[in-house]
Amino acid sequence: MNTFRNNRIGFVFPALIVTLTLFFTIFSYANFMQSDIHHKDHTSTKDEHSTEIPIKTIADRQKYLKPVLKGGVKEFHLTAEVIRWEYTKGKTILVWGFNGQIPGPEIRVRENDKVRIVITNKLPKAITVHWHGVDVPFEQDGVPEITQKAIQPGEVYIYEFVAKPAGTRFYHAHGSKMGDEAEQLDMGLSGAFIIEPRNYKRPDREYVLILDDWQAMSEGHVNGHSGNYDLFTINGLAFPSTEPIKVRKGERVRLRIINTSVSTFHPMHLHGHQFKVVAVDGNPVPPAAQLIRNTITLHPGETYDIEFIANNPGTWLFHCHELHHADAGMATLIVYY
Repeated sequence: MNTFRNNRIGFVFPALIVTLTLFFTIFSYANFMQSDIHHKDHTSTKDEHSTEIPIKTIADRQKYLKPVLKGGVKEFHLTAEVIRWEYTKGKTILVWGFNGQIPGPEIRVRENDKVRIVITNKLPKAITVHWHGVDVPFEQDGVPEITQKAIQPGEVYIYEFVAKPAGTRFYHAHGSKMGDEAEQLDMGLSGAFIIEPRNYKRPDREYVLILDDWQAMSEGHVNGHSGNYDLFTINGLAFPSTEPIKVRKGERVRLRIINTSVSTFHPMHLHGHQFKVVAVDGNPVPPAAQLIRNTITLHPGETYDIEFIANNPGTWLFHCHELHHADAGMATLIVYY
């Protein structure tokens, strides 16, 4: 009898443990599914909210940022904000841009102009703005925690300096602190800053080309700071939507190329022509040292000015020769007309 009781107890306890384990497994799974449903609902709400932001296209873009002259100082206004940008027909991404566009509007001044740039931050995160290649005073360099306090959401901040030296420069966000500048630049916060020399001999044609890399997620957002780039643009557009470089036979054409990409290099190759490298990082190359090339590689943060003579009529490709980048958008056309 005691043996039977002991055997029955030995049977009941394992059965009870199995039953309780099964119960808690089902309970945990139900909670997991419920939390997963809530997570998916939250993501859906975010997507729906993002689509409420007006779509900005190339038609909305302001090429040059016009200054207001105040007491001998050229004053420019830049607003950092969330936008939805159309990088090719029917395809958009949610990004951060200056003045509602990608890239930000070009600032063009003459060497030794006094400039004042008023930054309004309408982003959900603090920013600073760095003047890449411009010899500004220490306090105007735009590095958080080192030269200034970050510009908080809703705040206005003023940079003021003398524009020098002449050359192809650019401006870009430098983060809310040391450590997130890559994320902010990945989100699209950059634009050209061109300083013309006082005696500038303008070529027949001049184009500014800003190269950039993106990780465009499937739902139309940019994943800043991921490094998994799958979209490559010239002036915010992907081929075949990139703007063509229009030339006439016999013209001298200058291309100011700026690589604002955070992580990727771009060997830019010109079909059907040879070009001279006339400036590196905005600084002029003496004529005797100007190399003749048809491909030039730009690392992140570099700028090159190249010039060619339009002496071979036709329609020619200008593209990144890291061909995965070209396939993902980094190409445009040289078009004679």
